[in-house]
Amino acid sequence: MKKLIFCCLVVLMGACKDDKKDPEPEVDYAKDIVGVYETTTVDAGVTSHHKWDITTESKNQLSINYTKDSEIVLSGTRIPITQQYPLVAVKATAQDTFEINEKVDVTQTIGGALSQRISGIGTRLVNGGGVPQINITIKFSESSSGVNDFEQYLEFKKK
Repeated sequence: MKKLIFCCLVVLMGACKDDKKDPEPEVDYAKDIVGVYETTTVDAGVTSHHKWDITTESKNQLSINYTKDSEIVLSGTRIPITQQYPLVAVKATAQDTFEINEKVDVTQTIGGALSQRISGIGTRLVNGGGVPQINITIKFSESSSGVNDFEQYLEFKKK
């Protein structure tokens, strides 16, 4: 009987043992990406100045205030337009990588309301000149219908 009780105690103690070690704290990759990044593009009569003001919201979550100032030239007439994309749920997925995938209500100076889905995976690196930059292919699509998809490759340089 003593052996049976002893065996039950050993089994019970083994079952109650906490095999979990203290979890390693998750590294916050967002802080390394924070800053102001800019680039300029020219495409078929449209010159656009893109500016990203990236801040951290919480651990591994970024917020990007994306401003796009464009100038469209049609038959000698210049039409300026400013669009602002408030990206608030950008996830830092690795030390130099983040993912955008959200629906955004775009504020613009010309035209009516615009709602778009913005998606892409950005990579932060240091270019040959020693300047940090972000390379990304951004996909824009009309969020309600998914039509008018447009992809654009951008290289943002840190200011």
